[in-house]
Amino acid sequence: MPGRTTTRSIRIVAGEIDTRTVATRLVLPSAGQPVWPPFLRVAESIAARGRTLPPHAHEREEVLTYVTEGFAVYQLGRDPPDALSQGAARLLTTGARVEHRVSPAQGGAIRWFNLVVGLPSAETRAPRIQSAPANSPTVEIDTVRVRPLVGPRAPMSSAVGLECQELVFVNASTTIPRVGPRRRGILYALAGRGTVDDLPVEAGEAALVEGVPGIAVHGGVGFRAMLATAPTEPTPSIPGSEPR
Repeated sequence: MPGRTTTRSIRIVAGEIDTRTVATRLVLPSAGQPVWPPFLRVAESIAARGRTLPPHAHEREEVLTYVTEGFAVYQLGRDPPDALSQGAARLLTTGARVEHRVSPAQGGAIRWFNLVVGLPSAETRAPRIQSAPANSPTVEIDTVRVRPLVGPRAPMSSAVGLECQELVFVNASTTIPRVGPRRRGILYALAGRGTVDDLPVEAGEAALVEGVPGIAVHGGVGFRAMLATAPTEPTPSIPGSEPR
């Protein structure tokens, strides 16, 4: 599906269905948007109950896993499995090659949001895993419930300046989250319908944003979205973000 473009560098693109491992709606990489650095992957997946998914590897990447429905099991390398409930997240930062996997816990299917950004090519540090509990705090901005996951005032910090938050609209409202002139942003709609700077977006679509200080996000009751932003140029590690 061709992207709808404005002069403010905001495009709406539809996620493409990929069923090679699990049912996945893939925004990046896709035929319509094969690359968009620093973002390497943006996707939403669903796995049926009883499935044990195979591990996959990451190297010189930062990987966000956020459970949006159900109960999951997260495992890094040979570490013991870690139970994740709806609203819980993990951020893996690794220079060295490491495997991880996400599978449904006993009792039902899971749905999760997955985002990957690249680390500098010289990065070789050992894996570091951070967590955000399911009950991590939310703040209300313009009647929108905002849950910071990665970045300032969030439970997890990025080595490369990634910031990510969930937006939940409990009333019809408009909010204007910050992006930044030297950052790229992706707003992925998890549920419902809304607009990004008056461009319509619905569940399974994403707005790719570049070179703007902020975006006007409007949604009706039940609109739910993930917003991630990252610098277009490499950012030095912030204090406390060094993998260990």
